[in-house]
Amino acid sequence: MDSVKIDHDLLIPAGRHTLPPQEVSARQRERLLRAIASCTSELGYQGTTVGDVVRVAHTSRTAFYEHFADKQECFLEAYAQMTATFIAASLDAAASVESWEQKLQKGIATYFEWMAEHPEVARSTIIEIHEAGPEGLEARAKALEQWVRTIEGVAILARRAGAQLPELDEVAFVAIILAAEAYVHDYARRGCVGRVGEKAAAVQALARVLFEHGVRTQ
Repeated sequence: MDSVKIDHDLLIPAGRHTLPPQEVSARQRERLLRAIASCTSELGYQGTTVGDVVRVAHTSRTAFYEHFADKQECFLEAYAQMTATFIAASLDAAASVESWEQKLQKGIATYFEWMAEHPEVARSTIIEIHEAGPEGLEARAKALEQWVRTIEGVAILARRAGAQLPELDEVAFVAIILAAEAYVHDYARRGCVGRVGEKAAAVQALARVLFEHGVRTQ
């Protein structure tokens, strides 16, 4: 999910139409997912109701409960789709450059650019996920694991290219991810996430230091 906007082509034509039931259902589901991301960004997870979601999605409560058991289930699916989308954006950007150093820098820069361009997603995925109960925290943990694998993948490519990297473990990879997330959290909380890209260089510098020197425990 790369947008929370309810596009016209997701709506069901008024009156009689020829859309198959599967298409109607798919459009309703997508509108509900976009709507809950929009609502939680504006109202907060705790402040969002199913009524808010169906109003923004232009659906009924009946349609909502045909797709989701409750607000939490809807939000967690939206969260999973949003995190998968911005992780994929960073991976695609990294794949567009050659060296492992460029991949590391490009992936981080793209994360910040993506969050700056999608403020609703930034707030929902970085701030509001903490309000979605134990299941929300578990979903966040899974997303962080995906991120760790992407950073670890750069280290693997670097070693294959002959780079003499220090011993790197999960601590280094998580440090990079949480530093980036902390900046987005702060800027989103203050309502200025559109400017968060100005912190990309700091996280890129941190990543370079960790890749060059590792994490010393003694």
